[in-house]
Amino acid sequence: MTVRVLAIDDSRTMRDLVRLTLEGAGMAVTVAEDGVHGVETFQDGRFDAVITDINMPRMDGFGGIE
Repeated sequence: MTVRVLAIDDSRTMRDLVRLTLEGAGMAVTVAEDGVHGVETFQDGRFDAVITDINMPRMDGFGGIE
């Protein structure tokens, strides 16, 4: 069974770094570019874990996990 992870970060570099690292460990990774996009993506899928940045535009990481 593949672990599905949602990675939320406004930095494209960080999203790519997290995605490449976790995919290299055999995980399926979906990325979102801010908290609003992360919440929308989370509602559309099933994830085993969420990794989020805290300081982001539109909705910060704390708002996204509430």
